[in-house]
Amino acid sequence: MKLIIKIYVLLMLITTASCDDNIELVPINSVDADSFYTSVENLNAGLYGIYDALQLEGMYGEQVLLDGLSDNCIVDDTFAPDFATFAAGNQVEVSRTFISLYQDPYVLIQRANLLLDNADGIQGISNSDLELIKAEAKGLRALAYMRLVYLFGDVPFTTTSIGRDESLQIDRTNRDTIIDFILAEFADVATVLGATSSDGRLTSQAILGLHAKVMLYEARFGNKTWSEALSAINASIAAANSGGHTLVDTDTPENDYKSLFTENGESNSEYIFSVKYNSIDLSNSYQERYSWQAGVLLMYVHQNFADTFDYADGSDYNPADNTFVGRDPRLSVNVMHEGLTFDGLTYNGTDVGGFVGANSPGTATNLFLYKFISTDFSSTFNLGTLDVPVLRYADLLLMQAEALNETNADGHAPLNLVRDRAGLPALVGLSQGDLRNEIIHERRVELAFEGQRWFDLATLGIADVINDIVEEAEFVDRGFTPNRNELLPIPQIELEANPNLLPQNPGYN
Repeated sequence: MKLIIKIYVLLMLITTASCDDNIELVPINSVDADSFYTSVENLNAGLYGIYDALQLEGMYGEQVLLDGLSDNCIVDDTFAPDFATFAAGNQVEVSRTFISLYQDPYVLIQRANLLLDNADGIQGISNSDLELIKAEAKGLRALAYMRLVYLFGDVPFTTTSIGRDESLQIDRTNRDTIIDFILAEFADVATVLGATSSDGRLTSQAILGLHAKVMLYEARFGNKTWSEALSAINASIAAANSGGHTLVDTDTPENDYKSLFTENGESNSEYIFSVKYNSIDLSNSYQERYSWQAGVLLMYVHQNFADTFDYADGSDYNPADNTFVGRDPRLSVNVMHEGLTFDGLTYNGTDVGGFVGANSPGTATNLFLYKFISTDFSSTFNLGTLDVPVLRYADLLLMQAEALNETNADGHAPLNLVRDRAGLPALVGLSQGDLRNEIIHERRVELAFEGQRWFDLATLGIADVINDIVEEAEFVDRGFTPNRNELLPIPQIELEANPNLLPQNPGYN
């Protein structure tokens, strides 16, 4: 309760960009930062306010919706029209749905800059504690810039708090400059942060893992060598191992994987960093927005995603078989399909559950999200209390497998660790090309609905697979336009407020 009060006090005192139509990088009509940052207690409240910004929709509060940009899911055009238009490969004329993805990271950046500009003048705190708080603020700020760059490319960049008028004059900074900053910040704060955390705060393992992910993405783009990426990934795995992180693999393949996404299992050894929620500090409800019984269905599942799960014996699935029996057990954890139960009801595979509307897009594939939906897959629904994973140990292993393979080394072993936990047989003797495809496939099925697939498609340069989707449903309109859809458009309202943000990203008016 003390933590929640501190956050509330901070948010009452500091007005953020989420309250306005365009980003503001300084508190307006609020207590001056110099007046606020006068005590250790308020310094800690300021830090918690930065963590609180992770929960915003454009950070991780609606992370699952990014799968609607990928080939995993279909976004409903009634409730998220710009997402649906973009996902169809069409030009988004006036972008308002992407506002949160653009503005919310700047809310976090603003709060971090305010703290960092004022932290050194506070009395009564040890140098080590002060440096730790500053390192956390820097690490979270770098994470926010990481999201902005990989979604929008060149974006406004500042590391100090500035006034409203100045904020509306900032040009966009080249994404490579920001990437260099992110990598340097991650490397720097990793030496300051501790190795353990019981309350969701950043650790050195989390920062090293995020550093490794940026190196992986940049190696895919050709901006870093694969050897450099592999070195960073190996360092992150070594740090994770030393901190006790490992795959959850204790019971059965289905139960082990399922347990990662339940309230009882969310404090597991596999989560290296996650965004915390509880009954007082709620996220959006997956059950209300994405489930078979959703009142407002924002997104549902592509048939081609369900078809990508192999048989449990490792053989390729044949869609003509039209069966969910004998498949990779992760399918029935991720996807609500015929024969699964929800709150005591068995889904027959054809009705649209609780979703309102005779022409519901829920009838297009009759497949819904199941992962994250219920805390125990019976009657206790996740109504916004479930933690959101940002980085898992399984992700690091798949990153290592990819980097090994791209450096002409053997990447089978880390890939097979993830497959083994899923109960699938080991892969052996694959060519570099075949192993590459298996690693990409494994990332898709293992990390489904965790907001990872879109970034993989974009950084690997394979998002045009969306154009190969063929599904017989009038509601399914999917497409990808090369040289445009790799990035989201800068929201129109931001361009109107600050003409220096022009030119718009390529391919958009």
